[in-house]
Amino acid sequence: MAKARTYALGIDFGGTKLLGAVVDLSSGKVLAEAKKRSSSSDSPKAVLDRLNAVAEAALEAAKIKPKQIAGIGVGAAGQVDAEAGVLLGTPNLSQAVINLPIAESLNKTFGVPVALRNDVQVAAAGEQAFGAGKGVDNFICCFVGTGVGGAVVQHGKLVSGASGSAGEIGHLIVAAGGRLCGCGGRGHLEAYSSRTAITLSLMGDLKRGRASILTELAPDLSTAAMWPESGAVRSGVLQTAVERGDQLVIETLNEAGRYLGYGLASAINLLNPQRVVLGGGVIESCGLVYDVAVEYARREALAAAITGTEFTRAQLGDYAGVVGAALL
Repeated sequence: MAKARTYALGIDFGGTKLLGAVVDLSSGKVLAEAKKRSSSSDSPKAVLDRLNAVAEAALEAAKIKPKQIAGIGVGAAGQVDAEAGVLLGTPNLSQAVINLPIAESLNKTFGVPVALRNDVQVAAAGEQAFGAGKGVDNFICCFVGTGVGGAVVQHGKLVSGASGSAGEIGHLIVAAGGRLCGCGGRGHLEAYSSRTAITLSLMGDLKRGRASILTELAPDLSTAAMWPESGAVRSGVLQTAVERGDQLVIETLNEAGRYLGYGLASAINLLNPQRVVLGGGVIESCGLVYDVAVEYARREALAAAITGTEFTRAQLGDYAGVVGAALL
C-alpha cells in the first residue's frame, strides 16, 4: 500500500466476529473501530455485505473518507490466495464460503487498494511491528480462538510458503486418526484446543450427565446443536468456571492446553524460534490453557530446539489482527 497517507483500514475476519479499525500506520494506534457478528450460516453474499458494512462503519466512526486512507487490509481465518485477493475456504464458516472475492468486493465499494492475508499472518505482522514480536528475528505466533491459527517469522520476514499457506499450526496432526477437524481431516490440533473443540467436548460431557457450573453460566450449552456456533460458551465464562473450581472445565482446559503444547513442541522442533507468541480469546481469558501449553511444549520439545526459546502472550490483544492488516 502507498506510504504517503498515514491511515489505513484493517479488518480482522474471524469465525464469530468482524472487527474493522482505522489505524495510524506510524504508531499502530487504533483511531476508531466497528464490530459485526459473523456466522457459520452466512451465505457468500452475506459475508461480503458484512465486510463492506464493518469497513463503512469504521470509517464513519473515524470521520474519515475512503480517499483519505492508504488502503484496506483484511486478515481472514482460513486459506487465502493473496495475489488474487480471494478467500479459498475456512473450516469455521459455511462450507459454501469458498473462492470469496473479498479484495474485489471492497475495492469496488471503496475505490482503494485492498490486500488479503491469513488472519494470524497479519496478527503476527502487527505483533512484529508494535507488540510481542518487536525486535525479534525468529518467532512463531499461535492464536487460539474459534480455531487455532499460526504464523512464522524467520530472519525478520513472514514465511508465506509456496502458496501463501505456511504456518498452519492448527492443522498439525497431534493424534493420528483422532477427532474430526472442521477442515475434514482427523487428529488436527484445532480439533483439540480451539474454543470450538472445547465447546464440543463440554457439550458431550454435559449431555452424558457430568455435573458442572456451566449449567448455570451457559445454560444453553447442553441443548446446543451437535456442531455449535463456536461462541456457545465464551472464553471468559470458562475462566469463571475455573476460578470457581469446576472440575469438568478444569479437566477440559487441561486437555486443550496439553494438546496445544504437543503442537507447539512440533513447531519448535521444526523451526527453532527465539520466541513463541500466544494470543487469541482462549489464551487471553484462560490462563490455565496458556500455562499447561507452555509446560508441555517445554517437556516435549527437543532440548536443543527449545533452549533459549521464550514464551509470551500477544501484546496487542484484539487489535493485533486489525493493526497487522492495516500494515499490508
